[in-house]
Amino acid sequence: MAVIVKADIITDVNENLQLGLAAGSTDLDRAIIKTLTDMSNRGLLVGTDATQTLVDGSTTLAYPTGFRKGGVINITLIDGSGVEKTPLIKLRGGHQEYRELRHNDNTSGVTEEYSEFNKQFFLWRPANQAYTTLIEYRKNHAKDADSIEFETEFESLMFAGTTFWKAIATKRTSSIAIWSPMYDREMSAAVANRNIQPGIVGG
Repeated sequence: MAVIVKADIITDVNENLQLGLAAGSTDLDRAIIKTLTDMSNRGLLVGTDATQTLVDGSTTLAYPTGFRKGGVINITLIDGSGVEKTPLIKLRGGHQEYRELRHNDNTSGVTEEYSEFNKQFFLWRPANQAYTTLIEYRKNHAKDADSIEFETEFESLMFAGTTFWKAIATKRTSSIAIWSPMYDREMSAAVANRNIQPGIVGG
């Protein structure tokens, strides 16, 4: 699996801005992290969590690491035979509706819906058997310039974004004029194709 690495970004930015940064340099870390943050803010980064399990009577699942608020793609329950259930549906009335449902009926049953509150997913109904779970979600980047976390489909976006932010930091007016529209174009293309989920390393 081809993954973007920082050394490749440094090489590209060196060429774009005529810099001489060493392969192990940290001088681009802020520009890399700003680009990753922009990507997170536009919902481009995704992850999966298959670590949580439910037992009879379970009522909640925790937000996965790096979960971005409102970032649920799918929550799927998997029974003991490995059969995936239909992904859960978010309650239209939110957590208030969940509380009303629980107040009127707290028995377990077939889990089909959920609400979100206090960094947890509240399940309606509570599970009536054991399940493993698969949560697919949009995530915030860990802001680690040495762990880019996705494959090379976003390589051009990373190169353009890091070059742009480094040009801003070094006040290179002519380079800003060149790389700002290029970065905007790459970002717009990535957002337009967001239905094709990026591959996450270790997600």
